[in-house]
Amino acid sequence: MSTSSGPRTAKQTTDPGDIIHSIRILRREVTRIGESNPGAEYSRIAKRLEALENSVRRHVSQLGELEQALATASSTRLTEKQRTILRWLVARSGEPAIYTVLIQQLSEELQIPESTVRWNLKGLREAELIMAGTKDHKGVPVSLTAMGRIMAGYAAPMD
Repeated sequence: MSTSSGPRTAKQTTDPGDIIHSIRILRREVTRIGESNPGAEYSRIAKRLEALENSVRRHVSQLGELEQALATASSTRLTEKQRTILRWLVARSGEPAIYTVLIQQLSEELQIPESTVRWNLKGLREAELIMAGTKDHKGVPVSLTAMGRIMAGYAAPMD
C-alpha cells in the first residue's frame, strides 16, 4: 500500500487489501452456512464481520494518511545527510559502533567532515531517531529507535 517512491527498507506489513479480501471470503462462508442453518447466531456473526470490515477500511485509510505524513516528514524535516545516515545505519544494523567511532566511520565512508556528521547525528538523536551513549554513559553503541527504523524506510534519496 506504499504511496511513496523509492526503495523501502522498513518491514512491510500485510497488505490491508488482502485482509479485506479475507474478511469478504469469510462473510460469504458464514452466509452460506447461515442459509443452510438459519438462526440468530448467524445474524450476530454476520453483523460482527461487517463491523470488522468497516473498521479495517477506516484503519487502512488512517494508515495511508500516516504513511504519507511519514514520507513528507522524512523528505522535509530531515536533511539529505540525515536521510543518508539513517539509510547507512539500516544497512549496517548488524555492525554496532559507539558514537565517536561512528562519527569517524561515517566521515570516511560518506566523505563528510566529522563536524557535519556530529551535527547531523545530534539532530537525529534530538529527534529520537537514534539512541547513543552520553557523557555519563559512554561506550553505548548507536542504534536506531523504532521510529528511526520507520523513518529510514521513507528516507529515499532525493532526486
